[in-house]
Amino acid sequence: MSGIKSNAFTLAYTFFREPAEKVIPELRSYGFSGINLALNYHSSRDLLLRQGPQLAYLSDGFHYYQVNDQAYEPGAIKPEQKDQLPTNQVLDSVLKVAKENGFEVNAWAVYMHNSAIGMAHPDSVVTNALGNKFFSELCPSNPAVAKYAVGMSKDLASRGIDGIRAESLHFHGARHGEHHERFFIELSPITEFLFALCFCNYCKQNFEACNEDVDKLISKVAKLLLLVFEDKDPWLGKQLNLSNLAEVAGEQILKYLKCREKAVTNLYRQISEVTSGAKISFNFVDQAPLLDFNSQDAISNSWQVGIDNSQIVQIIDRYEPLIYRRESTQVAKLAENYLKNIAPNITAILRPTYPDCTSANNLSQKVDSLVGLGIREIDFYLLDTMRKSDLNNIKSVITS
Repeated sequence: MSGIKSNAFTLAYTFFREPAEKVIPELRSYGFSGINLALNYHSSRDLLLRQGPQLAYLSDGFHYYQVNDQAYEPGAIKPEQKDQLPTNQVLDSVLKVAKENGFEVNAWAVYMHNSAIGMAHPDSVVTNALGNKFFSELCPSNPAVAKYAVGMSKDLASRGIDGIRAESLHFHGARHGEHHERFFIELSPITEFLFALCFCNYCKQNFEACNEDVDKLISKVAKLLLLVFEDKDPWLGKQLNLSNLAEVAGEQILKYLKCREKAVTNLYRQISEVTSGAKISFNFVDQAPLLDFNSQDAISNSWQVGIDNSQIVQIIDRYEPLIYRRESTQVAKLAENYLKNIAPNITAILRPTYPDCTSANNLSQKVDSLVGLGIREIDFYLLDTMRKSDLNNIKSVITS
C-alpha cells in the first residue's frame, strides 16, 4: 500500500533512551513519514516496550523543552521551571536529524488536561455547579488559560516544527483521568455530564453576556445533582443527548452549551492565526470516538466537550480522529461518517496494538478499509509501547 503517509505518535522518552541519529532512520525503515512528538503531555504510568521493557512515569503537564517565556502575553499562565526541561538539547537534536532525513516532526500538545497548572492556579480549572474543582482540567473560557494555550502554540511554532497536533483543546468529562479515582455510586451519563459542567466565573460571565440568568441554571443543576447524591440517580438507563438533557435540566442549558462552544471556537481561531502565520499545519486530534465506543456517529457527541464541528472544520487544517475500534467494519463505518459529515480528507489514527489489534491480519483489514475509503494518511499510536512485531506489522501495511 505504498503512497500511505504515516506518522507515529511518540513520547519524548524515545529520545531520552536513544539518540535521534538512531531512532529516525530506524523509523524511516519501517515506512514512517514522521512523528507527532509529545512536547506537552499529561501524567501517566506506561509500560514502554520498543526499546526494552521499562515502566515509565510521566510528569503531569510537562513541557519537553525549555519554555520561552517571551512567547506568552501579559496575563498568561506560564509553565513553571519544574514543569519543563532545562535545555532544548533533545528537541533541537530531533529537529536537526529529521531535517537531514526529510522526516516530519509535529508537536503533539495536550492543552487543557494539565494538573500541574491546575494545582498551581486553582482559579484556572473547571468548577462545577456545586463548587467542586477539577484540578486536572483547565477551562478554555478562562482568559489566562487561553493565553497559555496561545503562548504555548507560539513557542512551539517558532522552533522549526512542521505542525501542531492539538489534543484536549476543549472541555472534558467527569472521569477524564486521575490516579485511583473513586466513584462508589452508580451514575448515569446525564449525571456525569452535569457533574463536570463548568460554571467557573468566566463561563458564568460569558453566559451573562448573552443576557441569560446563569444563577438560575446553576441552581437548577445543583439541585439535580444533590437529588442524585442524596438518594439515587433517576436517569440510569437514559441516553445522554441534547433532547434528554433539556428534558432533565430545562431548555436554558442548551443555550449555555452553545455559549461555551463559542469560547472554544474562539480559542481555535487564535491558535490558527499562530499556525498560519508560522506556515505550519494545525490538526485536531479528535477524541470524540472515545466518548462512546459503540457509536459509529462519534461527531454527534462532540457537543459534550464543547466542540462545534461546523465551526472547527473551517478553522483547522485537518481532523485526526482516534479511530480505536476492534473490528475493521467498525473502523470503516466510523471513518466514513467523518468523511461524509466533516471533511473529504481526514487523518485516521489507529492503535496497532492491544486492545484494538490482536493480529497482523486485523491491522491489515483496518488499513485496507481506510484506503478503500480514499484515506491515505494514517497515523499510529503509540510508538514507545510497540514491540518489533508491531512495527513490522505496520511496515507490511504501509509499504507493500
